[in-house]
Amino acid sequence: MVIRAGRSLAALLIFLLVLAAYPAAPAVAMERTDAFEPDGCMFELPASAVEGRDVECGWLRVPERHAQPDGPAIRLGVAIVKSRAADLQPDPLIMLQGGPGGSTIDTYMQVLFAPGSRLRDLDRDIVLFDQRGTLYTEPSLICTEQLDLVERTIEQRLTYDEAEQLSFAAATACYNRLAGEGIDLEAYNSIENAADVAALVSALGYDQINLYGVSYGTLLAQHVMRDHPGILRSVVLDAVVPTSVNYITESPRAEDRAYTELFNACNADAGCRAAYPDLEQTFFATIERLNREPARVAITDDETGRSYNAVLDGDSFAGVMFQLMYASGFIPALPRIINDATRNDFRVLAQVLPLIVFDRTFSLGMHYTVICAEDADFSVSDAPLNNLRPFIALDGRRGLESYLARCGVWKVKELGPVVDAPVVSDIPTLVLSGRFDPITPPEFGDVVARTLSRAYVYRFPDTGHSAVGSSACADSLLRAFLDDPLQPPDAGCVAAGEPPRFVSPATVILTPVTFALASLDPGGMVPFGAFLGALALLLSAWVVWPLAWIIRLLSRERPPEQRAGASFARWLAVLAGAVGLAFVAVTLVAIVRMALANDATIFYGLPRSPLLVATIWMSGAAAPAMIVCATLAWPRGWWSVPGRVYYAFLALAATGCAVSLGWMGLYA
Repeated sequence: MVIRAGRSLAALLIFLLVLAAYPAAPAVAMERTDAFEPDGCMFELPASAVEGRDVECGWLRVPERHAQPDGPAIRLGVAIVKSRAADLQPDPLIMLQGGPGGSTIDTYMQVLFAPGSRLRDLDRDIVLFDQRGTLYTEPSLICTEQLDLVERTIEQRLTYDEAEQLSFAAATACYNRLAGEGIDLEAYNSIENAADVAALVSALGYDQINLYGVSYGTLLAQHVMRDHPGILRSVVLDAVVPTSVNYITESPRAEDRAYTELFNACNADAGCRAAYPDLEQTFFATIERLNREPARVAITDDETGRSYNAVLDGDSFAGVMFQLMYASGFIPALPRIINDATRNDFRVLAQVLPLIVFDRTFSLGMHYTVICAEDADFSVSDAPLNNLRPFIALDGRRGLESYLARCGVWKVKELGPVVDAPVVSDIPTLVLSGRFDPITPPEFGDVVARTLSRAYVYRFPDTGHSAVGSSACADSLLRAFLDDPLQPPDAGCVAAGEPPRFVSPATVILTPVTFALASLDPGGMVPFGAFLGALALLLSAWVVWPLAWIIRLLSRERPPEQRAGASFARWLAVLAGAVGLAFVAVTLVAIVRMALANDATIFYGLPRSPLLVATIWMSGAAAPAMIVCATLAWPRGWWSVPGRVYYAFLALAATGCAVSLGWMGLYA
């Protein structure tokens, strides 16, 4: 199968989000109810987490339909991440994942326990629960039929119509299976989801909560604001979906807008413009070429260990690029990825494709039940497809037709206008949007804020889908907001914000070594290992010479006469070792920072800085200087014969460092 993720749907399948929150004023706590059933964690805990101490798990038991409390019940997985603060605030932070269909627990457990995460230091608990029908719920509406289809056809070259027919058949099979299991699919929608949030608050004994929603989670949060306002102390809407806007029909225009922002930002950046001229034309020409002549990309399913020689056509390439725009850390690399594709270089995409095509956590069944009940009341002619780039308009039309076809199979009753009315509220609400968000444009935040009397709206110039966790500024605004939701946070950092620092020779020292580190390729790390080995030999002078001096001192041996040239040569060797150490330190710090920030620059090289450039060239220059000194040492009689041999050995080690730097491509 061609890796075909129609971008209107694919836009809902990427959840590269991080959250930070801070203390709030106390509220009155209540006792837990029997609706919460403590149990062992239903997922594998991160390595640093200890069940009971760090995480408490269980199940929330709720009616399948809240209007029928004595009817069938379902269970939702719950994970309470415990605060380490001594003075615990009673109002927790409850998080709502996007999709619809994403697993909150699967997404955020790794985030909360990631190295460098500040979230565990909050003085309030963080409550994660999987929305009905998602991964850790009973029942789950995950469509295994779709993943089976991917595994069967990922190496096949299919036309769009062939792939669509197979995908439609898989969706139909999923619906028939779920309906045959007696699941009341009409009970899986935002109204019931919002009631689940209120039931969770009651079951865990909270009086009020702070609610964070991202993407579809913002839509769900608005339903909580409308139907259950009393439980809310504050709300954060990040990457906003308005209740009053059908974001399905707006998706093509949102995508077109995001690409305009990307192309304009690259053109406004001198380094990006010089490295990737005519980026827009290059992008769409590459899509057309790959549709005529698809490429092959070797990928591995990390869960099964099975490898595939996947087909990547132009539609698929565009779909993956669109999904990468969700993650702020990938935005600086997008022009470079487009440029790589012109040479059929898909090494970076091969690292992220498995995360997209082999996602076993997303509930496509829950996704369809929500969308078909709440947003399928449209016709393709309703979508604003005029004045869009031709490829985006065509793909958008196909995506809309695909939704309508699947909703025709899904057979859930439409909820009607009740879910489309704007939410009117005075609950303090922080509204956050990103400039490059490809599915929920900043204008959506403005739409929601119009009917919220205490809304504070901010846009960030360098983020994609979700600002919190992607922007230090957004994190600081969140902290200030939760400290005092009745006051607008200081927006100084927003005004001082800058666009992305695009990957180009002007900003990045390009080297394949960082890609090898990011992809855990031992063979690719050989040049860096060679540098470390040569540096270790060079640094032996820091031990050998002081040790020789101590031995002479203890033996009362008269030290040899030191000539100016000999002293200079020794200090040159010491300096070469120090410069090499500085290079290693600067490199490792940069790599750690990029890894913690999920910065895709790590796949391409090291951020260009004066210190890094200086260490590279000084290390390279030290080698010939030491060779000259080693050559002069023999006719001029510097040191003893063993001393001269040892210095020649050090000069060779310095040469090894210099050659290794060239091997890594760092002199370019």
